[in-house]
Amino acid sequence: PILNAPMSRWSAPLQLVSFFGRLNYTFDNTYLLTFTLRDDATSRFHKGNRWGLFPSVALGWKISNMSFMENARSVMNEFKLRLGWGVTGQQDIGSYFPYMATYTSSTSQGFQYYMNGQWINPLYPQAYDENIKWEETTTWNAGFDLAFLSNRFTLNFDWYLRNTKDLLAWTPVAGMNTANYMNRNIGSLRNVGIEATVGAKPIVTKNFTWNTSVNVAWNRNKIT
Repeated sequence: PILNAPMSRWSAPLQLVSFFGRLNYTFDNTYLLTFTLRDDATSRFHKGNRWGLFPSVALGWKISNMSFMENARSVMNEFKLRLGWGVTGQQDIGSYFPYMATYTSSTSQGFQYYMNGQWINPLYPQAYDENIKWEETTTWNAGFDLAFLSNRFTLNFDWYLRNTKDLLAWTPVAGMNTANYMNRNIGSLRNVGIEATVGAKPIVTKNFTWNTSVNVAWNRNKIT
């Protein structure tokens, strides 16, 4: 039997808080505006880097509702241009306290010490970065939507450009004798691409509708 077995407890709390607001405005059912603002905080970062403010704006223009498109509406029932810009944040990493000096008890016999008639497990420090912060991605996108013959045929096209800075990564670290890797903000990334979707309804009856679509996409990532 094992008598007086040691008891251990551990906790890994994570707290997230977000505030979100959105404004939608439409003028003459033709000009569209959407403004969104997020304010997020995470316990993973130091109080000086804890909050991240992330805005976004989306604009739309329904050209098909313009007076000069009146003669084309019998064939083209939708023609819309879109433009958007926004910033998003990322904090989802494996560590709960990457900014804080924490200590871990050694479990390896090679790191045990004999003291006062018993073997003890020393504490050793974990790697940490006090300046770690939100990873931020800024996205630009532009596109258009077309629909013909009462939406029997549709076309959607999008172009986007994403720039990510302060990438959160689990990377090698030098100069520490108790850790080989740690979470850090390192590097930036550029992502550009296009995407097109063509849709059709070849058969539309009272009891049956056949929808089909083809999607084509191209994307390029580059560490900048």
